[in-house]
Amino acid sequence: MKILITGLALSRNLGAPAMALSLITEIGKKFPNAIFTMAVSSTDMEQELKWLKYYQDMGFQIEKLVPRSTITSYIINKIPIKKIYQLITGKYKLPAYKNQKDRKYWLDQHKKFISEIKESDLVISMYGISYVGDGVHKVTDGLSDYSPFYYAKKYSVPYTRFIQSYGPFDDYRIKFFAKKELNFLPFIYARGKNSASYCREIVKNKSKVFDVPDLAILLNKADDMWTQQFLKDIDFKEKEYVIISPSAVIYAMPKKVTGSIGEKHIESVVLIVKELLKEGNKILLLPHMYSDKKWECDREICFKILEKLAIKEKQSLQIVVDDIDAMQAKSLIASSKLAIVSRYHALVAAVSTSTPVITIGWNIKYYDLMEYFCIEDMAIDTRDNMPKEILNQVIKKRKFYANKKNLLVYKIMKQRVEEKVLNAVDNLNNWITDATR
Repeated sequence: MKILITGLALSRNLGAPAMALSLITEIGKKFPNAIFTMAVSSTDMEQELKWLKYYQDMGFQIEKLVPRSTITSYIINKIPIKKIYQLITGKYKLPAYKNQKDRKYWLDQHKKFISEIKESDLVISMYGISYVGDGVHKVTDGLSDYSPFYYAKKYSVPYTRFIQSYGPFDDYRIKFFAKKELNFLPFIYARGKNSASYCREIVKNKSKVFDVPDLAILLNKADDMWTQQFLKDIDFKEKEYVIISPSAVIYAMPKKVTGSIGEKHIESVVLIVKELLKEGNKILLLPHMYSDKKWECDREICFKILEKLAIKEKQSLQIVVDDIDAMQAKSLIASSKLAIVSRYHALVAAVSTSTPVITIGWNIKYYDLMEYFCIEDMAIDTRDNMPKEILNQVIKKRKFYANKKNLLVYKIMKQRVEEKVLNAVDNLNNWITDATR
């Protein structure tokens, strides 16, 4: 059985492989002979192929990668819209435009994507977020999100989506395509209660909408020997350090967004780091997005934080500089005594290992996930707070975990949440059985 997974990746953002590997593992338990192909971004194919080899060597049944494409990309390149625009504006003379891939390249990528859909026994779409009509995303996003469903249906290939975030559907163009697809799906697993609520607003059969935590809750940790060796190499000990995971997304937010974004995000983290170091803590800065493009790389944010510290302060702080995999990141978080995170999947790793965690996030999805574990009060929205306010909240919220009763409830909820996700997996596997008969 050939299964095509689209919407995820194996490189760069650790959240994508965390979801992909969790999905492949859970399906593989019921269908051990299943072979997986992943449709990934063609612009990152070199990195993707490197990590494909890495995960194949670990035993994951990922046969190959193919480029991902959309209706939007096809239209823009089939009708030379981009070329006409460049000729009119004269931008085709600029080096950045001269070095761009030509129309033939993108149409070829599209052809490969369509060919793989035709050859697959079923398609599972696993974008982290889809159909977000909040006025911030591009007007073409609705059509792009709709693309894998459209092509699977066109070529009569069984298709579904699995756990991801949807909505809000304020933009009528996003809402139009969302309604067409979501009403067709056999089930809708929305990542959190708010997301599920958005979906129920636009689908006829509301009983097929379920709120479920992120699938990566089921991701395995790395081998204990790897974790122990890593900590030994940096002179850290288990449960004696604090993880901090900053976010290039928050740093790169447009100025129209209020609160502690941009340089204020750096300031917020620096204030927290200084406070923790003053108390005698050791700190591990953990990037969750590795990229050659500095503007989207968490590692670069970690370096900016380091620049703001005195030489003496740097002695008790380490950065995870090398690219590590999602399971290794989860292990480092699980071995910490506290995680303060701005990356969503760093939060997923924390709650799924009952690690005390505080989030400095930018989206309702952080609160949604933490609510399942009865720790939603540990969520701070960076858009609503200035750096000193964030520091004061972190200091205050840490006391929550000093209460043994709170910690016990947190750990008990972990088992219930896992059961909720596993029920969703069972439903997906039953659909696969029916779809491939």
